[in-house]
Amino acid sequence: MQYRQPTPEAVAAEADRLRPRYEAFMRANGEEPDPAQLRDWAAENLREQIILETDAKAAGKTVDALMKSIVAAVPPPTVEEARAVFKAHPERFVAPERVHARHIVIHREEVQNAAEAVTALLNLRGQILSGKTTWEEAAAAHSSCPGHDDLGFFPRGAMVQEFEDAAFAAEEGTITDVVETPFGWHLIQVLAHLPEEPMLFEEAKDSLLTSLREERERAALEDYVDSRKVGR
Repeated sequence: MQYRQPTPEAVAAEADRLRPRYEAFMRANGEEPDPAQLRDWAAENLREQIILETDAKAAGKTVDALMKSIVAAVPPPTVEEARAVFKAHPERFVAPERVHARHIVIHREEVQNAAEAVTALLNLRGQILSGKTTWEEAAAAHSSCPGHDDLGFFPRGAMVQEFEDAAFAAEEGTITDVVETPFGWHLIQVLAHLPEEPMLFEEAKDSLLTSLREERERAALEDYVDSRKVGR
């Protein structure tokens, strides 16, 4: 089957769409972006889209339905295959440094000024440390998010910078001073602090099986498109 070719205008528009991702990819690999290469990538991307759209229309399907039929025959990866990848590339399966924290927060819209929020939280901190009240009681009665104070484990990059800096700097079991973030004012208690460490296979298994399946499906789609290019 002969497929139409993308127009220069379409290639230019596709290159503009791909440019941020392309330039980031090249620089991440220590290479300078090449406008000619970007145009080639854009043109090839459009040719592949045209092949899928044309074949889907000929088969009376949507592009999505055609793609699903192409990958339907791809065998799913087995746990044994995933385990083999896990053993061969241990450097890829590392759990980042994490903390388990909970917080009591007063949102900005709930107070007249910062001093009011800071004073209230400092009083709560003193009462918790002195044993006059428990963390649970204080959170239930005074937090802007009662019932949602436990944030579980999270790595760096999951919280706003001010919250992250305070949580990762605090020692286990301690309650920080008042921390201000764009959301309001917080008391943070760190319950556990785990260093970066190798993951267990069971921790990595589900995401590894998913990534292996996605790799196979992408390969199947690429093989299909490449086979159709032969007759273009």
